[in-house]
Amino acid sequence: MMDDDVDPGIWPGSRADEIMRMHPETTDFFVDLGICSCGFDGKFGKMAMHKTLEEIARDKGIPIEEMLGKLKDLTED
Repeated sequence: MMDDDVDPGIWPGSRADEIMRMHPETTDFFVDLGICSCGFDGKFGKMAMHKTLEEIARDKGIPIEEMLGKLKDLTED
């Protein structure tokens, strides 16, 4: 069940590249986290931009609720 206040395109399973395509205003947020399309996470890892918000939050030690809240703030009209 999704929270009514969360954009249907922004949830823990959303990928960073999908969100940036739908909401270009989130680009700086991801770049500040070191998430860009410039490389892979490890020798055979996945490109950072293809990680889900849940994976990014875990890797960066950020509570997923905090990350979703910041993205919601950035994408509000």
